[in-house]
Amino acid sequence: MYDLNKPKYKPIVVPRNKKYGNNYWMAKGPKVGLRDITLYSDLEFDHWLVVETDPTVLTYCEQPIEIPYVINGRLHSTIFDMWILFKNGKEVFVEVKYEKELFAKSTKYERTNRQISAQREWCKQNGIIHEVRTERMIRKGPRYIENKLKMFMNILNHQKPSSITQVMGCIKSNGISIGDICKQLQGEVVPYDVILACQWLCYEGVITTNFCEKVWGNEMEVWLSEQTPLT
Repeated sequence: MYDLNKPKYKPIVVPRNKKYGNNYWMAKGPKVGLRDITLYSDLEFDHWLVVETDPTVLTYCEQPIEIPYVINGRLHSTIFDMWILFKNGKEVFVEVKYEKELFAKSTKYERTNRQISAQREWCKQNGIIHEVRTERMIRKGPRYIENKLKMFMNILNHQKPSSITQVMGCIKSNGISIGDICKQLQGEVVPYDVILACQWLCYEGVITTNFCEKVWGNEMEVWLSEQTPLT
């Protein structure tokens, strides 16, 4: 069993003026023992949020390792954006990029291409999966990140409600709206606790929902989960 107190990697802290990124974020995540997390762009933050709320992920580390590579006789280095360990034992190193940087017209294309090539080669030599994730993969719909963030903040700030077993008893594999759960439990469980219970159950992978379609509320449907990783 993986011990969060003995992490495989520790994050490399990069001075802000040395890291290419649009914004700077600080966060905390239950999957890493609530330690401080530093993200260096809006997209890196959104990606972290998706990983932290993926119930198939056991743990992760941002900025986990720096590797050297040589181009035209000059030594360079690159830092992976994230290492992810899934509950099934699968490991993935991830580089997060805006999609436009992957096209030759971008002023960052050559640097990005060198960086990704070096990372892929290192992962190949070490027998580890490498992925490049763009905003197309991370921001799946207009409500996706908003719903993930609301769920995460409630998980971070509230314990599981005592009504979670009652809420779970209303949910079937073919789906039910949160509003219908509230009706079934009217007089027993307040609507806020129904939503909170559903968020906890989603976070743990017991149930799931379509995070892209509806915001958390009466119209959102939930159903029993068949866990599928992000990758």
